[in-house]
Amino acid sequence: MADVKYKNYSEEEDKVYMETMDKVRELLKAGKSLEEAFISVKINNEELKSFIYDDALKIVIAERHFAKGTSLEEVADSLKVPITSIYKAINEMLEDVGHTSAEYYKQTIGQGNFGTA
Repeated sequence: MADVKYKNYSEEEDKVYMETMDKVRELLKAGKSLEEAFISVKINNEELKSFIYDDALKIVIAERHFAKGTSLEEVADSLKVPITSIYKAINEMLEDVGHTSAEYYKQTIGQGNFGTA
């Protein structure tokens, strides 16, 4: 399993996140690579920048591959990222889904016995 970190954003970080994502989307539509898009945005907090970069990659994969059926290779080529980065992001996305599902189950069903099935 990947070493996925989760982040709770402060109000200021959330604002930076939203503004950055809007700018990155705009730059990607203009044909920039993911790296070029992130070079163009200024974020002083490197940890926050890393989280936003990871989220942007996952969002693009979801939109282009899962929603539109674009091959993973084409997504990697358009973003100019290694295909291994795409695979790693997808594994993290699947782990996120598992984590979210488990949390939802705990909140709606309760802690109880999980069974063995």
